[in-house]
Amino acid sequence: MAAELRQAISKGRYASSLTDIDKGDYSKVWLGIEPHHIHTFENGKTYSDSSKDKRVLIQIGVYIDARELGAQLEHLLSLQHSEQYPLSLTELLNRTNSLNWPPHAPYTTRIRTPEADLRLLNIWTDRCISHHPSTCEKTATSTISTVRLIDVQEKRVVDAPGNVSWIALSYCWGGPQRHCLRKGNLKHYQQVGALTENVLPPVIVDAMTTTAALNERYLWVDSMCIVQDDEFDKTKFLSVMDTIYALAVVTIINAATADVNAQSGLPGIRNPSPRRTQEPFQINGAWLTETLDPAHGSFQGYLDKSIWSTRGWTFQEGLLSRRCLIFTPEQIFWQCQKSSWCEGTFWERDDELQIYRHYFANNLLASLLQPLGRGWAETYLAIMQKYLSRAFTSEADRLHALTGILRVLERSTGEEFFWGFPTTRLEHGLAFTPENPVIRRKDHHNFIDTQGQLVFCPFPSWSWVGWTGSSNMDSLRDSITTGTLGLRFFRLSEDGIPVRVDLPPSPTKKFDDGDIHQQTRYPLDAIHTWIDKDRQEVSTADVPSSIFVQNHLIQSLLCFWTSTATLRITQRGWNNYYNEPHVVLSSGDTEFAGLWGRSIKNFNFPDFGKFVVVGAEKLRMSRGRDLTLKLLLVETHPQNRFVIQRQHLVTNVRESDWEKLHDREWELIFLA
Repeated sequence: MAAELRQAISKGRYASSLTDIDKGDYSKVWLGIEPHHIHTFENGKTYSDSSKDKRVLIQIGVYIDARELGAQLEHLLSLQHSEQYPLSLTELLNRTNSLNWPPHAPYTTRIRTPEADLRLLNIWTDRCISHHPSTCEKTATSTISTVRLIDVQEKRVVDAPGNVSWIALSYCWGGPQRHCLRKGNLKHYQQVGALTENVLPPVIVDAMTTTAALNERYLWVDSMCIVQDDEFDKTKFLSVMDTIYALAVVTIINAATADVNAQSGLPGIRNPSPRRTQEPFQINGAWLTETLDPAHGSFQGYLDKSIWSTRGWTFQEGLLSRRCLIFTPEQIFWQCQKSSWCEGTFWERDDELQIYRHYFANNLLASLLQPLGRGWAETYLAIMQKYLSRAFTSEADRLHALTGILRVLERSTGEEFFWGFPTTRLEHGLAFTPENPVIRRKDHHNFIDTQGQLVFCPFPSWSWVGWTGSSNMDSLRDSITTGTLGLRFFRLSEDGIPVRVDLPPSPTKKFDDGDIHQQTRYPLDAIHTWIDKDRQEVSTADVPSSIFVQNHLIQSLLCFWTSTATLRITQRGWNNYYNEPHVVLSSGDTEFAGLWGRSIKNFNFPDFGKFVVVGAEKLRMSRGRDLTLKLLLVETHPQNRFVIQRQHLVTNVRESDWEKLHDREWELIFLA
């Protein structure tokens, strides 16, 4: 290995990977060099047509393979090639105040200083505003009448009209915030000069500095703009967080630290800065410089390894922001709907050679802003897959932090959502399966009702928000085997009146005679003898008065007529084919086995259980094409005997077996 390359590795971010290895073990360690190809997959590109992608970027990756020693294969650094000694970003900015840089090859390295040159951030913002009016000026939300902001000029908290412009900060709290806005310090923080460096943590101070450098006066920070010990104030602003970030001129994302109280603040803003200076070196006449990008793969966003990407609120904040300045430990990135730029490389282009990299690895916001039509379910599931893995300091915020995204989906699809579920797919959605560990969420969701009153409501068991961890919601996907029984779902209004929740689905197109789909799809004209067609509507007279004793449950109830049965539950060893306990359900002489999925693990079955029908599907031809019903195992709610809550899901119970049951009932249930 060339001495220059060894020196570059020894000074790199992962130099300890080499120094931790004893010299006597060098023969067991491999050091590799390979090209990294970065393609644009977000605009329809796939591996099959990546060879035609003119925007491909090639970096030289250096890795160490010490697996023989029990260590991992680690990426040490990536190098970028340039024909000449890299230009200095500060020198370039001294020459011009635009992005019309001197001639250079696309994506070659430029040297950035440890202390960020904020002129570049200003140029990026101006360039986006002037060149991307049809994309980045679009907002995915409504307006807001008033907003509380930090005045960075007067260093105080102010109440401002919603038509002013502001910058927003997205960051990780990392624990209790001593500086937070509270009832006791609100008046003080509204005084000119109250917000000093002695009061605020470095991240917020640096965000104020960045806001001023962008020629903006106001900054929105949740800990300083929401009264943290006032539940009404918190609920009021938590419900419009999507609007606050969507209307912000730019969102500053602190992806560098997991704690707002970290003394380093935003990397590059204060001096001295922890950011290293790039040191180019020459091999065989070619210049190589370490890139400042975090390690990432083709389908991995460049913030994938940051703590910011694991937090619940930051998902909506990042997704709905039109423009972002992203601070990582080594450099600042720009992200809008049209372009992605960074300090350490010449990425600023407007031609077809522009590579677009989104920190989520796919630009979901661009998809949300387009009419989605029938394909909305795939976008919804992609969002849920990312969102459900996020962590919250307060699990009570689980639905608040997604409400804005669901509002955007509603506007782009016409779909409506009830407790996070699409209303046209309630029959399908109720069949979701919580993944392990299966734990009911004990927190309450708070909101302000139409009377302006603060309401606390438990999360319903029938929705994914009622369970911790992720959930399998593949039942929401379009499938020729998925059918609709025609169950009608209702909620109760604030005054107790049943209101139809589900929107009647559009008529399904019939296939031509002889089409193979006719043989495999759920039959459109299926007749279900166990459904009472005369009792499907829910009226005020059907609702027991005792339902209203626990008013906090009303807003979470899902009401519908369906078929129910109480069955004996017997465990008979282990089902090796499905890798789950063999559990048999029976009533009298009729018995059948249900398929339970992963949610059965560590679950203690009762001897008897009540089951309710929530959906149906037709099995594949390879499994007999039988029509099957989806059942929920439920239990009586501990606070109201007229209310039930779900426990787990039984799938693929043949309809013919269900029809044999003599003690079935057609029952109005109130599912909390």
